[in-house]
Amino acid sequence: MAATRSLDLTGMWNAEKVLKNPHKGWYHHYYDNGIWGYKTKADSDLDSFPGMNHLYLRLAWSYLEPQEEKFNWALIDDVINKWTAKGYSISFCITAKETGISFATPEWVKNAGAKGAYYPIWGVNAWEPDYGDPIFLAKLENFHRAFAARYDGKPWLEYVHIGSYGDWGEGHTSFSSQKSFPVDVLKKHIDIHKKYYPKSTLAIADGWVNDRRDDLGNLLKDYILQNDITFKDDSVNVDYYVNAYSSTYSVQSPDLFDRVYSSKPAILELQHYGMQKQENNWIGANGSVKGGTLLQGAIDVSHATFVGYHGYANEWLQDNPTLAAKLANKMGYWYFLKSAALPTSITRGNNTTFKLKWENHGVAPAYHSYKLKLALKGTNGTYTQYLTESNNKCWLPGTTTEETYTVNVPRSLVAGKYNVTIALVEEKNNTTIPIELALQDRIKGSDNFYKIASIDVK
Repeated sequence: MAATRSLDLTGMWNAEKVLKNPHKGWYHHYYDNGIWGYKTKADSDLDSFPGMNHLYLRLAWSYLEPQEEKFNWALIDDVINKWTAKGYSISFCITAKETGISFATPEWVKNAGAKGAYYPIWGVNAWEPDYGDPIFLAKLENFHRAFAARYDGKPWLEYVHIGSYGDWGEGHTSFSSQKSFPVDVLKKHIDIHKKYYPKSTLAIADGWVNDRRDDLGNLLKDYILQNDITFKDDSVNVDYYVNAYSSTYSVQSPDLFDRVYSSKPAILELQHYGMQKQENNWIGANGSVKGGTLLQGAIDVSHATFVGYHGYANEWLQDNPTLAAKLANKMGYWYFLKSAALPTSITRGNNTTFKLKWENHGVAPAYHSYKLKLALKGTNGTYTQYLTESNNKCWLPGTTTEETYTVNVPRSLVAGKYNVTIALVEEKNNTTIPIELALQDRIKGSDNFYKIASIDVK
């Protein structure tokens, strides 16, 4: 039996390079407060943004169904088709109440007999529906039936944000009736989304629980958790929360994220960037005086996988290039290979074992399974094998995980010296997406395999 050797791989680490990996990172509010907000000025705004993952499309229902069962899918399909072709993902939030337009819920819903009332806000007389009205709920369900038939489970869809209750879909009525609708009513909104989006990750604003004007938030929280829905905090660096929740970096309820982050991605949304600067909550290059440190702390306490800076991409990146790169890696998972234990030689036709120790320096686990591949590469051939014992979803933040793999080199492989290389990949829909590791580029091949050792095959 060949001797086993242990290799310390920390000298191969690269913690500076921003890794472009799926299902984590920054998101851009492409539509926001209407169809005018935060569109990109050039493709390079996102293409140059380190760790940019997806576009978040928050749209009023009225834009997509201006007449009953007459849908304006082109409004989002044009955006989806352009940016997914460039490798970006998409998330959705369809709202029923906005402050910038009179009818986020289509006016034809009101005309069909749905109850509601007008509330003046910022020069707009905005109509808020009675969220429990049966006509409103029936029309809302019909819309989501059609929307989900078109988009649920698409490979580019990161999550659907349940946005059918409250101002901007945030689960509060602070800029309208200022009342809390019954928990049973809100459960109906959740049930609609659970019914029609069984293939998608569902998210909900923490305001659905936190911003109630009664003591029934815990009932709603339990229902959300029972339905396997994750949370989104849309108040990071908002002035009130900066002052009221300074010890938790403006995150109101870290306990909500503690309950979900082990299995679902936590999501943060910052205050509008212009407002942060206006209210002196973002000061200095990279928010070095105030703002940037708050955001870093918020990512830590929420275990955030996705973060939206909430502004124009070119402006935010120009002001905060170092912070953008630093936090891109920290969000979600960030894999380092610490060490390897393997034999000095392998005998063809026999089983042998390799061991690798993994560290996750991010703030959250991965929520998608990636496959680990081994390739022995020599001048006389290559042998490739999936290391099926690997489970990256168990590589938890702040821990070291050792995995043991069984390797069986076929007798047909020519004897000789081989490089031991590994690759982590996501395989879905007949495509292979490499998962970048925090290792130096000099050991990475053009095929995205990393060389970690050499070995004799006998």
